[in-house]
Amino acid sequence: MERITLGFLVVHLTHENGYATEIAKRSASYNIDCVRFEPTSIDPSELSITGERFDLSSQTWVPDTFTIPTFIYDRCFYNQSNASRKSKPIVEWLKKNPATTFLGFGLPDKWKVISTIRKDKLIRSYLPDTELIETPIQILKRLKVDSSCLLKPITGSRGVGIIAIQQTPQEITLTYHKGPDKKTRSFDSIKLFIDWCERLLKQHTYLLQPLLPLVDNQGYPFDIRILLQKDANGQWSLVEKGVRKGYQGSFLSNLTSGGDPMTYEQWSQQLTLKQKFLLEDELTTIVSHLPSLLEEKFGRLFELGIDIGYAKNGSTWILDLNSKPGRKTFIETKPKLKQTLYESPLAYCRYLVTIKNKGAAIID
Repeated sequence: MERITLGFLVVHLTHENGYATEIAKRSASYNIDCVRFEPTSIDPSELSITGERFDLSSQTWVPDTFTIPTFIYDRCFYNQSNASRKSKPIVEWLKKNPATTFLGFGLPDKWKVISTIRKDKLIRSYLPDTELIETPIQILKRLKVDSSCLLKPITGSRGVGIIAIQQTPQEITLTYHKGPDKKTRSFDSIKLFIDWCERLLKQHTYLLQPLLPLVDNQGYPFDIRILLQKDANGQWSLVEKGVRKGYQGSFLSNLTSGGDPMTYEQWSQQLTLKQKFLLEDELTTIVSHLPSLLEEKFGRLFELGIDIGYAKNGSTWILDLNSKPGRKTFIETKPKLKQTLYESPLAYCRYLVTIKNKGAAIID
């Protein structure tokens, strides 16, 4: 078995330190060396990188200089920081480098994903009615019909930047999160609200969606997180389903917004047999159809986090798709899964080596 190098691509070296370290600790049995680096640490003239290599003897990361690794696990999360802005074009350049193979290419922004997959007749019915916001008038029109709506940034994850808006005859109220803390702001005039919207839309691009009634019988918001990964044979596999439950009065269930993880089995005990059967049928349809649809449109993926909303009337919604999903929900509720979660990138990397050596085509 030839020895290969797998590189963790991160905006900051210590990002997801625990996850990268646990994978690296298991890399020897796969004959894989692990390095990690930031996109901005690549020297374009020498094609060398200043980063860190995992030292198996000391079980620690040590500073090192190395060539661009043959295989790359992209765990870059982009925001508005300078590091993110500088990193993105470098990562796009790396993806075009014929000497490197990414485990997965990731997904574009939420609007591009939704615009593409809603053309599929089967998936379309699971997507909330979504539009790209170009003017505050769109928000006011939605409020006139529903009295509430949701603003969602087209980039980002973990619930960051999502704003719930509700209108009463007296005022318009915004609700948003700063970490686990819920914040509110009210406007007693349409003009003040429009002024605020215009400032917001100059800073970020947002999607407009309905504020779906995604709460349980006790009024707690929740969603179902499904984790899919490719296995050692390159086939999609359902790793686990979990549930994230927020606190009363919140509209988010993300763990960074104050949510708590629980097992899908524990949560689903509240469902009737019929409800559970119908939900499972919907989830099976989504899981069996969505990964191949996304790869067909956007290129190879290694993993996928699907966030599912389940309303009181039994309707099922795809709330978000994440090609760089977190694992906290599953690690906290199913500790026995750790070995699978930490070894799967190594096993899939080995599969890609086999395909490459056979000269077979790898999905671009």
